[in-house]
Amino acid sequence: MEKRPDEVAHLNGAETASTVLEEKPRAYIQCNPHPFDKEDAEFKYVRGNVLPPETGGKNLIIPCHEFKSFQLAARRDEFEQKIKFAKEVAKFAAACMNCRTNGTIHFGVEDGREYAHGEIVGVPVHKKELFVEARDKYVIKCFLEKYQADAECSIRPPRFVEVIGDDTGEQSFVIEVDIVPTLSVVKETFYLVRLPNLQMSKRRPSIYKREGAASICVAKIVEMPEYVRERDFERERAERNDELSNDDVYRKLSELFTSIKEHMNNEMKYILVTDSCKKEDLENLRFLLGMKFFCVLDFDPNSKVQGLCSLYPKASPYFLEDCITESNSLADYLMKGSFHQTSWIFCNGQNDSGGQKPYDSKTWMETRREHLVKMISQICNTILPLGTFEVLFLLLSPANQLLAQAFHEFYAGMNGRNNIKCIAENRENYNSWANLFQKTCNRETLNNLSIVGTKLSHLDSMIQTIQSSGLSVKQLLCDGTKYEDLLPCIEVLRSDECSCINVDASDEEWQTEIRDKEMHFYKGGKVSWMNFWLAENGHCGKIIKRDAYERVNNHLNQVLETADSKESVITLTISHQPGSGGSTVAHHILWDFRKRLTCATVNTSQPVKSICDKAKKLQNNEENGKNLPVLLLVEDCDEEYIEELKIHLGRAVADCPSKPNFILLHCKRSTFANASDIVHVIYKLSGREKTLFNEKLNDLKKQSKYKENSILTFVLMAKEYDLNYLQKSVKELLESIDQTSGILDLIGCIALLNHYVEDSYITGSQCEAFINQRIQSEDLQHLTFESILRQTSGCLLSRLYEPATELLCIRIIHRKVAEQILNQMKVPQSQTVTHLLERNEFFNYQSTTQIGKFIRQLFLKRKDNADQVKLPFSSLIAHICEKEKAIIAEDVLEKACARFAKDAFVAQQFARFLCHKEKFEKAETWVKKAHSLQPSNSYILHTEGQIYKKWFFSLEEQNKQQSSPQRFGKTIELALKAIVAFQSSQEASKSETDWNNAGYFSEVEVACHVVQCMPLLDIFKCENGCHINLVKYLLTDWIPEQIDTAWAKFHGRLKGLHNNICKAMESIYEHMAYFQPDKRTEEKSYEKLSKSEKQFSYFFCFFNDSRDQIVRQENMNHLMPTLKCHKIYYLGGGRFTKMFSLASKDLIKIIQLCTNAQGFSDKNDLQNYILSQIALAINPDGSSVAKMLKKEFCKLSHHLCLMCNPGQSAIPYFIQMLLYWPEAEAEDDNDSAEENDRCLIDALNTMNDLYKAKIKDVLAKKKPTHPHFFLGSGSGFRRFIHNTYLREDNQWEVNPNEPKRFEGWAEGNKLYVRGHCRESKVPIHRGPKCSIPPESRRVSFYLGFTLRGCVAYDIKNETEDGNL
Repeated sequence: MEKRPDEVAHLNGAETASTVLEEKPRAYIQCNPHPFDKEDAEFKYVRGNVLPPETGGKNLIIPCHEFKSFQLAARRDEFEQKIKFAKEVAKFAAACMNCRTNGTIHFGVEDGREYAHGEIVGVPVHKKELFVEARDKYVIKCFLEKYQADAECSIRPPRFVEVIGDDTGEQSFVIEVDIVPTLSVVKETFYLVRLPNLQMSKRRPSIYKREGAASICVAKIVEMPEYVRERDFERERAERNDELSNDDVYRKLSELFTSIKEHMNNEMKYILVTDSCKKEDLENLRFLLGMKFFCVLDFDPNSKVQGLCSLYPKASPYFLEDCITESNSLADYLMKGSFHQTSWIFCNGQNDSGGQKPYDSKTWMETRREHLVKMISQICNTILPLGTFEVLFLLLSPANQLLAQAFHEFYAGMNGRNNIKCIAENRENYNSWANLFQKTCNRETLNNLSIVGTKLSHLDSMIQTIQSSGLSVKQLLCDGTKYEDLLPCIEVLRSDECSCINVDASDEEWQTEIRDKEMHFYKGGKVSWMNFWLAENGHCGKIIKRDAYERVNNHLNQVLETADSKESVITLTISHQPGSGGSTVAHHILWDFRKRLTCATVNTSQPVKSICDKAKKLQNNEENGKNLPVLLLVEDCDEEYIEELKIHLGRAVADCPSKPNFILLHCKRSTFANASDIVHVIYKLSGREKTLFNEKLNDLKKQSKYKENSILTFVLMAKEYDLNYLQKSVKELLESIDQTSGILDLIGCIALLNHYVEDSYITGSQCEAFINQRIQSEDLQHLTFESILRQTSGCLLSRLYEPATELLCIRIIHRKVAEQILNQMKVPQSQTVTHLLERNEFFNYQSTTQIGKFIRQLFLKRKDNADQVKLPFSSLIAHICEKEKAIIAEDVLEKACARFAKDAFVAQQFARFLCHKEKFEKAETWVKKAHSLQPSNSYILHTEGQIYKKWFFSLEEQNKQQSSPQRFGKTIELALKAIVAFQSSQEASKSETDWNNAGYFSEVEVACHVVQCMPLLDIFKCENGCHINLVKYLLTDWIPEQIDTAWAKFHGRLKGLHNNICKAMESIYEHMAYFQPDKRTEEKSYEKLSKSEKQFSYFFCFFNDSRDQIVRQENMNHLMPTLKCHKIYYLGGGRFTKMFSLASKDLIKIIQLCTNAQGFSDKNDLQNYILSQIALAINPDGSSVAKMLKKEFCKLSHHLCLMCNPGQSAIPYFIQMLLYWPEAEAEDDNDSAEENDRCLIDALNTMNDLYKAKIKDVLAKKKPTHPHFFLGSGSGFRRFIHNTYLREDNQWEVNPNEPKRFEGWAEGNKLYVRGHCRESKVPIHRGPKCSIPPESRRVSFYLGFTLRGCVAYDIKNETEDGNL
């Protein structure tokens, strides 16, 4: 459509004013503009309100403003709207960029005439993308091409702020464009623009700048270079001042975030008060995660789902109403338990909660205000002494009366102290809050307490660095190293650790802090870096270096001096008796090496993979050309964890040329030394150490710092834990404690836990609650835990901060002291544990779950602490049985079951106890209770079977005196119940992560015992050298008349006994063939099994020459293979794991039994025949026996493989692996070599597939494969050395042969050896805890043969000379 000339002229020029029909005076409401250079979806303008007048730049950072009505342009077509918008924005932007000032141009705001100047009218916007496109396509293109990138950086996309209160019904917006010409972009440049017009004709470029409130065209271009140089200088100064408002912000940050750094005890506590914050704000509030909040008062009703609380999954959530008890006092469990665990208090409910919902302001003031007032009053007046806490108000939301009420209460409760700080990013918001706060705190004071206008992102970055580095704010400026990303996996020990602390030796407060820190260490607390720093700088006495320190130090120096180490990760192990100072030795090593190496401690609660990722990152960050390893301290983890860590670290640094890359200093508690430990720290002192300890003790006494009892742990160490001194000291301390205060009972409870449960504790709040329950009943003064520690009882107690639970924890200073307390206290242990079970404060709250677990362990832990021997029930119950009475132990266990009513394992242990005491009916009741709680747990099902088994054995003894089918009825019923339970246990274990095969052993034991008992009846007695009737009853349908009726309901299950026993034995022996037995638990079971098998097979053997005749007479010819199998079992054969340890005479008998003139029609016969021949061939005593030819062996082994069902057994393929393993001196032609390699590799692959189908996910680590043979230096079968010939003391030394190291090569993480052909690759598995040395190509190892395939042990790197 063609435009009229007057309209075109109007659009290209300024908008004309509307005709003024009538002027009426009216009042205008002034409002603030939208926050500059921010997005706030909640911000809205009200139609008719007035913005402050258009301004020029004040300090270049505070934006100038320009208003455009845009009413006429908004009625035009889209093209005209774009051109008008682009023209005004380009002109304004160029002026701001040349002037170096921030600015905002507003469309939809009147600039005078019939409207008030700055009046908000809005613009109807149908397509927002139209204005976005105008900015991208027209505005940016207005600039000369070389300046368009600068324009892109400086001109923000248009922002659409909704206008409300419009009666037209049409949605309208104020369109705003912010201009931010940062100096880094615009420096030394001035900008020319060609403004667009409707005719799209080319115009000459013009230069604009801001003058007052307008953008004007510059006539003389020659003046611009000097002008921009001046503006650059002004902009640089403005940006620097804005970035930090240095002195003021630093001062306030220092007061808030570094006051804690000036003290060692971290006494300052923080309280956070906050309201709702936007999602993008959460990204910039990470610094809060580094602060240990005493509590958070949260007024955001959506905090749990999308607010600040969502960042704190470990916080303990409470509603405001929950914090005040019926007696109007602060809930003890909340505040006293939160000194180290954040209590998150929702002060106005939560929208996602089923109970407490948010209220509007009026309802809240009427109902919840009183709770808030009481809570804050008690915090300020009772819980936290003034000056020991800071309150941080996070003012990110619009002002509201609820949070303002909290400010009033804190300000009044803290007597107007300056321990309140406010953070407000938005100045307009802050002004609104200030108006609400003014009735309590004047504006000047509030300004001094507040950090306003600084970007959250900047504050977040700065504060996080302060928190992680431990530096003062001023030091922050020159330290760019950040380690916070490594937490919580790795905590780095800085080379300048603690150096930022300025100790004033003349200050009494400092002297007190130093004494407290020293006291904590000598009282038995864990040594800290601060202890070392104080000692090193002469602020306290030196820390004793035990002899072990020198040994570790020398060993570490040797490692560092060793050139070209082959290992990328080296482990140095320090084992120590608990409390002997081993951990102090390890930390002392790190402290002394911190300036030479990068040192850090590992948090073993984190996954190994996460640790390795962070360790690799640390190593990369610390590379400085010296190629030094990183020293990592790993404390109190199991061997499996340290081995896994070593393997993963080795893989992570496989490409690093220098070695070692990591040194793991493994510090572990152990009663006895291990051969791999470089040092074992014990209580006994050397002569030098005795002198040092006594000198230190005398020094402490001379300084009148401590009495002996106050540092009892150190004194005991100095006296090598002398029993007489220990008894005397504990007796004196116990006698000095008020017997009526409740403290003695508390100490008894803690001692009981510490003695029986390793690393146990009780929280500080629980200690107070325990004592104060009695105090309150006697109307005595309330005791805080701090006052308890100051009393004599404090000499027996140690406090620590437990990172896992974020709680202040209390325990006895040493385990030996705990043991002595229990020995000397007059209260029996049954009474003490009853105290623990009956006190609700140990169980009822979220923060007490760990303590409940400790108490539960008192009844579940069945290993003795000293020798780790498994007991029939827990050590505590065993003690009560021995020192008190079994009936009392039973009563305690029943109370434990009542307390842990939903815990199947506590009920299981009670059932085990009752079974042990032969109270079988009651035991049956409790095991069924456990079964109902955990229906599919294999261990509980096994316990059920054990109860029936022992019940069966007890009745069986009675039946031996007078046996009859009727008397046997009850006995057999119990035995069959036991078998069913054991079979259920076997089935349940298949779906569990570990391999619980106890059900198989127990089923065999009970079933065999039933078979052994049956000959007590006349009908089943031995006749003519055999138990023909018993065999006939168990293996055929025949039922004797004597038992037909009496055993009517058992016949079916009894006839299944033979098959069940054979299946269970097969499962056990298969497991034995695959996996190495655990010497502590399984070997005895296997010995017992072997004995049971022989006794069971005895009943199926014929011990005279009439077997064939009797079998024919009884029409049982079809049972001949079964009977022959039992004869082989009786001789000790038939089982893969037993064949190779049999005597030659027994092997010959088995060969004779298996040999058949018609050939081998039975798979078992053929397998037993081949295995017996191999066993003879490797047996040193079998040299006189005629040997089979290899070709005959191969033929028979192929036939055996064909007879087996696919996936049935790995043994035939194991035989083929031995047969086809290449010999060094053998020379095969090409065809036979290829065929031999094919047979060998096929056998290895099949075995590996069968292994994968059998193995469970977790089992591979816990159950290493069983190597039946190792490769030696002999020839033929003699080169295979069976594991029975290996000596216990050194598994690589054998008699008569020795395993030899075999050479292979590595490709990545896989091993290979050469087969018969030179180019062939035979795959080899790595043994447990064996890793391939990094960058290895050529390796050597001991070669073991397992049912999984070939396995390499003790893998070592070899030089690359020669060919494989």
